[in-house]
Amino acid sequence: MGKSKNKQESDSPLDALRIERTSLTQDEFAMKCGIPRATYYRWISGKTEARLTIPQVKSLCRELRIGLDELPNDFGSPNSPHD
Repeated sequence: MGKSKNKQESDSPLDALRIERTSLTQDEFAMKCGIPRATYYRWISGKTEARLTIPQVKSLCRELRIGLDELPNDFGSPNSPHD
């Protein structure tokens, strides 16, 4: 059952990619991408719209091992109050 703790699910497309493609925690992932932890949480919870710098976009793609066109258009949960 220890594996289920690492393979949690997320309604956020970005956090789902983090879970699927890395072994990093939210904090570790945000730090490696140059994103403050609280900002990352607001993005994936849909509280705020992501406004990334170019270095952050590059870091996200590098850490997730994906191309720019594979990044989700919206990082928040589809059920979030923010559109």
